Amino acid sequence: MKKLMKRIRKQTEKMELTFPDIERKTGVDRVVISDAVTGNTAEMKFDNFLLVTSVLFENMEERKTVLNEFISLMKSPLNVRKSLVYYQGIGEFKSIDALIEAHKDNGKLKKYLCVYKFFNMRNKNEKKGQPLIDELDKKSFSMEAECGVLVNMIYSFSMYDIFNIRAMHPYSDKVKKNLGDMTKGFIKSCLELHYKDRVAYIKLFNDELEECRTLCNEILKSDLEITVIKATAMCCIGESYMLQDRILSEKWIMDSIDCLDKQGVSRDSRKYKAFYTTLNFLYIEFGFNLNKINFDYIDTSELGYYIGLYEDKEKGLEMIYNLVKERGSSPFTDYYIARINGDLEGLEKALMRFERVANYHYAKAVRRTIELLKKKQREVERV
Repeated sequence: MKKLMKRIRKQTEKMELTFPDIERKTGVDRVVISDAVTGNTAEMKFDNFLLVTSVLFENMEERKTVLNEFISLMKSPLNVRKSLVYYQGIGEFKSIDALIEAHKDNGKLKKYLCVYKFFNMRNKNEKKGQPLIDELDKKSFSMEAECGVLVNMIYSFSMYDIFNIRAMHPYSDKVKKNLGDMTKGFIKSCLELHYKDRVAYIKLFNDELEECRTLCNEILKSDLEITVIKATAMCCIGESYMLQDRILSEKWIMDSIDCLDKQGVSRDSRKYKAFYTTLNFLYIEFGFNLNKINFDYIDTSELGYYIGLYEDKEKGLEMIYNLVKERGSSPFTDYYIARINGDLEGLEKALMRFERVANYHYAKAVRRTIELLKKKQREVERV
C-alpha cells in the first residue's frame, strides 16, 4: 500500500495539484488525502480513493490499473464490500471472483461473498433463470439489510430471465424495504442505482414509458460512475422507444453497447450479449437495417426468427422448435413461431402469454403483428 500511495503523491505532483485542489474537485478532505499518502492512515476509504483517482488519472486504463491495485491490497471488510458492489456495477466479473477467493476465509465477509458468488453465476452466464433460482432456494442467507437487498435483487433478476415479470414485483418491494433499513453511504447509493434500474424495467414492461425514462435519466445523471448500470439505463430507454421511434431506439441501444466497449466489459458477458440481442430483435421485428445484425452476438431464438422470416421458413422454425425442446418455451418463442407461420390463433395465444406475465410493452409488438396480419387477410379476401 505504501508503494501505491507514493505513486499517488507523484501523480499529484505531476498534475501540479495540491491536496486542497483535490479536495475542491472531489469533496474529499485534504487531511484524509494527506494521512493516506503519508501512511498515517492504514487504508483510505474505497469511495474516497475512487474520487481521488478520477481527478489524478484521466486515462481510463491507467485509472483502472491503479484502482485494481488498491482493491487487491485492501484489508478492511467494509472496503471489500464497497469494491464488490462497485465491480458489480462496472461489469468487472473476473475481479469479483478474485475478491471472493482472496477473502474467502474472512468470517466478517462470508455472508456477502456467498451472495456475490451467486450474482457472478448469472453475470458470467454460468447459471440464470430457473436453474439459478433452484440453487438459491437451497441456501440460507443472512437477511441483514445489505444482504437482503442483494438476495432479493438476484431473485428479481432471475424472474426476469424466465420472463415472469409479474413475479419481479414482490422481490423489488423487498429490495425497497431493505434499502430503507440501510445506512446512508457508498454501498447504499450503488444499490439504489441497481434498484432504480430494475424498477425502470418493471415500468417498461408495464408500458409506463415516461416513468421508465425518468428513472433511467436519474441513473444517467448520477455522480456515481457505475458504467454497466448506466449502460443498462441507455438500453432500457432504447427499448422504450422501440414501438414509437425505431431510429431513436437504435441510437440508444447502440450507445449502450458503445458504453460497455469503452469500459472494457467482456464481450462474452451476459450483459453484452443481452444488449446485442435487443438490438438484433429491433432489426428483425421491423425488418430494417438487417445488414447491421451482428450474428456473433445473437441468441438462437432470434437467429431462428430472422432465418424463418427472411431466409428459410422451415429452417428457422426447426431452430426454434429445437430450442424449445432444450430450454422450454417462452412468450417470445411462441410469438416467433406464430409470426413465421402467419398463425393468427397462435399470435393471440402468444399475446395472452405476454399479458399473463405482465409484459405489456412487448405485448404491443404482438398486437401490431396481429393487426398487420388481419389487414393482409382482409386485402386477400377483397381480391
